[in-house]
Amino acid sequence: MYLNWAGQVKQALDYWGKYRVTGDFDEVVVIGMGGSGIVGDYLQLLSTLKKGIPVYTVKSHIAPSYIDENTLVILVSYSGNTIETIKALRQVLSSRAKPVVVSSGGVLREEALKNNLLYIPVPSGLLPRASLPAMLYSILGLLDSSGYTVITREEAEKSHRFLVETTSQANNIGVEIADWMARELGDGKLPVMATHSPLEALAIRSKNEFNENSKIIVKVDVAPEWMHNDIVGYEKPVPNGFLVLEIVDPGDSIGVKLVDFMEKIYRSYNASIYRLNLLGESILEKIMYGSLVAGLASVYLAERRGLDPAETKSIHVYKREAPSIFG
Repeated sequence: MYLNWAGQVKQALDYWGKYRVTGDFDEVVVIGMGGSGIVGDYLQLLSTLKKGIPVYTVKSHIAPSYIDENTLVILVSYSGNTIETIKALRQVLSSRAKPVVVSSGGVLREEALKNNLLYIPVPSGLLPRASLPAMLYSILGLLDSSGYTVITREEAEKSHRFLVETTSQANNIGVEIADWMARELGDGKLPVMATHSPLEALAIRSKNEFNENSKIIVKVDVAPEWMHNDIVGYEKPVPNGFLVLEIVDPGDSIGVKLVDFMEKIYRSYNASIYRLNLLGESILEKIMYGSLVAGLASVYLAERRGLDPAETKSIHVYKREAPSIFG
């Protein structure tokens, strides 16, 4: 699934311009959980750097009280059956906003059709976390076609060519990272995703990939905020050391210097460190490359640990109990 990300982007490009919304919007609110919610984080990152419409991400069953007819609300759930997102949709429907639904089917599709909402389908048969390009590029196409461009079609096409050219290299780096982590985890080290602004969302996405695919606990450190709190926690650390995956944009000189400083602190506690320098010219290409490497590395690490990367037992336990929690 990860190795076919370029294919997912190509399919989304084929439908670019098919879906659009009309209205005078001054903000976008993306509601979703897990592998679907990260789409909102990436849209927020891209819009912030590209001077696009403000984007806010909600990862909750509670829809914001401030949404109105000037808010473009996009509900994202790959399965279409995420209970928190369904509950949020029903709250949005009681507001003046007219939401858009993105899913491969499920209850959300039924709700969209019943309420005459714009429904954008994504390919079925994937794991939600491995369907990131399909969901992200579908929404980028929607925004561009509706006059709220964050990424142009030309930029999206360029990123597609970039993924085609770099998937093999990303795969090789993923194997290298998995081998490194497999060796270091044997010593009981705590994995850390370390990065710099504005790459917070990529570090969180990477953490989530290792959580779900590799079944390990992972910490996220983001500079420069890290220098104002987390850094003190390393003075008397409880774990048996750290293995730190540094995610760096080599074109960001301040970001590189920030992570260089972080590395000095990590090394003072004998941390094992691997630096991932992001490839790509645009921020879209860089976050897609980093996401692809993290996804592949987490799958290979699961295999080295003798685990099924697709299986998520604990999430299924939660989903069985969720109806009794939410009512």
